[in-house]
Amino acid sequence: MTQDAGRSKSRFMMAMEHVLREVNHEVISPAIPDMSVDTALPLIINVAKLRADYLKYAFKLSADRKDNHPTAEELARLKHLRESYQEMLAAARELEHCIDRGYIDLPVGDKKS
Repeated sequence: MTQDAGRSKSRFMMAMEHVLREVNHEVISPAIPDMSVDTALPLIINVAKLRADYLKYAFKLSADRKDNHPTAEELARLKHLRESYQEMLAAARELEHCIDRGYIDLPVGDKKS
């Protein structure tokens, strides 16, 4: 790649990054107005509860089993608990990503955060 082609690519990628940030901010920020720690807290608590439910059930299935394996129904429930936890964790991580990238407006000054 020539030096000019490299610069063109860099300029293009910088322009794309700028457009992506603007578009994401314009679309996402209005969807989550009044972002604060208090606003995020229910999501964070939900993730923690789902994680606890998943692990608690896994331990329940493992306790005093000896040679008995979990049934198909028990494994289906465990899978559902895991998927529920993972989906909500993914949402919490996306929120963190959006905040980090500036897609969501955050309170400034003396407002409660």
